[in-house]
Order: sequence, then C-alpha cells, then structure tokens
Amino acid sequence: MSSKPLFVKQSGTGPALIFLHGFLEDHTIWYSVFPTFVNAGFTCYMPDLPCHGNSRFEGEKCSMQEMAWGIQDLIIREKIHHPIIIGHSMGGYVGLALKKMSPLKKLILLHSNFWADSEEKKKDRDRVCEVVEKSRRLFLNEAIPNLFAPQNREFRREHIDRLIERADKIPVSEIIAATRGLRDRHGAYDQMNDNEVIMIQGDNDPVIPVSLLDQELEKLRIKPSVFTLANCGHMGFIEQPENLIQVLKDVLIE
Repeated sequence: MSSKPLFVKQSGTGPALIFLHGFLEDHTIWYSVFPTFVNAGFTCYMPDLPCHGNSRFEGEKCSMQEMAWGIQDLIIREKIHHPIIIGHSMGGYVGLALKKMSPLKKLILLHSNFWADSEEKKKDRDRVCEVVEKSRRLFLNEAIPNLFAPQNREFRREHIDRLIERADKIPVSEIIAATRGLRDRHGAYDQMNDNEVIMIQGDNDPVIPVSLLDQELEKLRIKPSVFTLANCGHMGFIEQPENLIQVLKDVLIE
C-alpha cells in the first residue's frame, strides 16, 4: 500500500488549525467555516485525505492510521506544534489515530465517534464495496442524501448534488480502500479520557443516533464536552453552518 503526499489548502497566519474532512468528501467542505478562523488569527490547513479529492492512494485498504501518517507528515513538514484538529466523521477517526502519534492542543470530533464498527456495520461496509464496484453513482445517489436530517434534504438539495458530483470523481478502488479502512478501525476509548477532546453532534444524526452516543459515553472514565446542533443531521457545516461556527468560536477563541 502507498499514498502520495497529500494535497493541502492553507490560509492565514497564527496557531495551526487542521480541518479533516469525512468519507466521500474533500477540503472544500470547510469553505463555509474556515474564513472565520483565518480572520481570528489561525493558520488553517485543509488537506484532502488519501483516497479523496486530489490525494491519491494505491492499495486494497487505506487505514485510519495510514491517513494519520499523512497528517503527521504535514505537521513535521510545516513545523507545527500542538495543532488543533477538527475532524468530520471519518476525519475524527483520523484525528484519534493521530492523537496517539503526535501531541495535540485539542481534538474536535464533529459528527464523529470513538467506537469500532459493530459486526452489523462491518457487513454494511462490505455491501458498500460490492455496490460501489457495480455502480459508484448509484451508491453516491443513495448514501450522500442519507447523511442529512430528513427535513433538510430538499432544502439542501443543491449542496447534496455538489457533494455527489465531487465524490463521483473518486476512483472506485479508492472508495473501496477507504471503506475497508473504516470497517477495520479499532475503538479509541483510551484517547477520550482527557480534557483534549470535544464532541459536536447533530440532534437528528442518522449515522450516530443520540441514544447510541449516550450509551458509549457512559463507558468513558472522563466524559468530553458535547455540544448539540439543533435541527441537524450528520453535516453541520451545510445544515447549520452559522450555529456550527458559533460553537467552534466559543470553543476555540478565548
């Protein structure tokens, strides 16, 4: 397996804030968010993770660890000390893997979690691989709208269509490699027991139901701060961008 240097968009000066996108996304998902933090005095880094956007990958499985190595290379190359990581969904899993390797000032899990896939979810990932191999577009047309709260899907149709068009450019082999990486990742409960992790969730997230999150939080010795976005599914930067930015400002700007 091998990955090439990551594509990274960089803007601003000041402390480092690294935005990590989710599965089937790329750095452009942050365009509604990052200018606020450039203006607040941060250097914002927005990489395309392996298998996504302009960052290519060769291999049958791209693990979260593999993706984290790419971010660690960025940290070393840019001489970044104790960055803040904001990881959406899969990007949060990458952030948790990175936390084991590199000291972070803060890790914000945005519509993300810290437990491994259940056996049922792993079977779903295998089915994704089968469907994508037959018809990438069929999978995208079904999967991406289902990330949104039902009441937001029609209202955000233009954004959904744009996400589908961009994801349709990802090679089939790389969607499958990333899916396998998601399937085989381990839980990261040990990375949650400090004050560095903050969670931001949607109250109507179809991927991470509130009831499941509450159940898993009970297993932690130290519980992170959890902020909830109202009327929001799994895509807060599109469904509730203003509310998301306000929460991030409250957390990051002293």
